[in-house]
Amino acid sequence: MSKWWKFPYSIYSIILLFALFSIVLPIYFLIKIFIPYSKQQIWVYRTNKILFLTWSAFTGFRYQIRGIEHIDPQQNYIAICNHNNLADLLASAYGIQVPGKPLVKKELLKIPIIGQLFAMASVPLDRKDEAARKKSLEIMKNELQKKVSLIIFPEGTRNRTPQPLKEFHNGAFILSKETNVPILPVVFTNIRSLSGTESVLIRPWRIEVTHLAPVFPNQYENMEAMKKDIYKMMWNFLVDNDDSFKSFEKLS
Repeated sequence: MSKWWKFPYSIYSIILLFALFSIVLPIYFLIKIFIPYSKQQIWVYRTNKILFLTWSAFTGFRYQIRGIEHIDPQQNYIAICNHNNLADLLASAYGIQVPGKPLVKKELLKIPIIGQLFAMASVPLDRKDEAARKKSLEIMKNELQKKVSLIIFPEGTRNRTPQPLKEFHNGAFILSKETNVPILPVVFTNIRSLSGTESVLIRPWRIEVTHLAPVFPNQYENMEAMKKDIYKMMWNFLVDNDDSFKSFEKLS
């Protein structure tokens, strides 16, 4: 699809997404009011699945989801994902098969309509200073202790480099070690073909989401060793399965 067609298609897709969010926003409020806190995220997750399935039907998007057999429905996880572009929202909202709360920048709460959803169904991250970051970490720890799953992009920001992954931040792995909640690596492949790292333009595409085997913190003596192993696992999967990274060497 040429760039000329990408522009009106992207505008149509974004308007449709906002329209669908507007329709289901009252449902999120009803969930928040009437559903017990321990079950709210499951109902938000189910609502999101229906919303994005509807959106996909009208935009031509398809999902290929693998690795569901690795997920224990009785276990909460810290799901971590690679971060390429704005299309990661589409990949994570429907593709990740864990009813988790995403970690989002506090600034996203200011977006009309969608910001209201983020306020109810995510953990806002305030990066303005060390005290704010520590407070966010305590909120995340509290959610995990309540058996709620989290969805975190350990690269922090979009990977604008040509490499499969940027360096991981420590937060997700510190949380895992301190709460004994396993890490669930989730890899988005060939998503750079959908949209550039700096672009808001998209095209109809197959979004590929793969859940790798969970990693339990008690298998490692320290956080750094766990982070290194998971980084290698996700890097090598991208090299093997993503056309954008075929020229890179696998890590040993």
